[in-house]
Amino acid sequence: MTHYVMLLDSPQPLRGLGVFDFKSGQSLEVRSPQGNLYEALSHCARLNMDWESYLRSLPSTPYPLSPTGAKYRPPLKPDDNLAVQVSEITLCTAKTEQAWYYKGNGRLLKTDGDPLQIPYHAQSISEPCIVCLYWVDHFGALRFIGFTLGTDIQDHVLHSRDAVSSTHARLRTCAIAPALILGELQADLAINVQIERDGLPLAASHHRMSVHRWQSLRRYSQGFLEKHEQFLEPGLVHYVFHSLSHRTTPVPLQHGDWLSIDCPELELTMSNQIVEEELASLLPLPKPHASHNPCSEHPLSAPKKF
Repeated sequence: MTHYVMLLDSPQPLRGLGVFDFKSGQSLEVRSPQGNLYEALSHCARLNMDWESYLRSLPSTPYPLSPTGAKYRPPLKPDDNLAVQVSEITLCTAKTEQAWYYKGNGRLLKTDGDPLQIPYHAQSISEPCIVCLYWVDHFGALRFIGFTLGTDIQDHVLHSRDAVSSTHARLRTCAIAPALILGELQADLAINVQIERDGLPLAASHHRMSVHRWQSLRRYSQGFLEKHEQFLEPGLVHYVFHSLSHRTTPVPLQHGDWLSIDCPELELTMSNQIVEEELASLLPLPKPHASHNPCSEHPLSAPKKF
């Protein structure tokens, strides 16, 4: 039986944290004096406190977390975009090489319901991902906080050209779900992905993340980050994307496409619309339908017991 705790970080304009316990079924809103999760962790590090115990000690109110229209930030994201490093790590498989790729800082990191901008001239594709979140404490120690779902955008043509172009192909926007699962993966996960075009399903795929593969990714990614001093700057937050896709025929994205990803075991969903930068003003897109933007239009439902 899995026992996950899910956290929603600082909806705007409110400053609460939503805590969902899958085992007990409890759904609480916690009000941290520091505001968001990043500031709460920093506060605990300065005072040498356990941050999970600190959050549990704060006053809380029952679910629902927030009223309709609340906007969540990417979990653990600080206000300073330069305190964020987004990267991708791949392991050696039959179709991929072991590698680390830099993606950018916090400016390109989006969450559920946000548009994902792509260049008009590029052949962009999407990759479903599991994203690991790390935080560097005030002593320079790398701490694993948890994980969530993610959608990565890449330039397929650049990626297949050569090694240098492949690094450029990763410098694209990306998104993560607004909910953070604290701690390690406890059981295999099934992840479903769908691309819609003009209101109709265009492509669908199904993926699995096994505990064995998770352990390999965690071991390598944490070891890699800890080997390099520049990645251990106190206060730095790492979002490390791990692709779930092994497809050989990627679907090129177009202006207006919808990308949806969900995980039934975690009751996590995320949807984002593709916007080609040069067409944004020429062909403005209609406002998203509520079904495409569940987390920002409605508070998440209380999790089921496992």
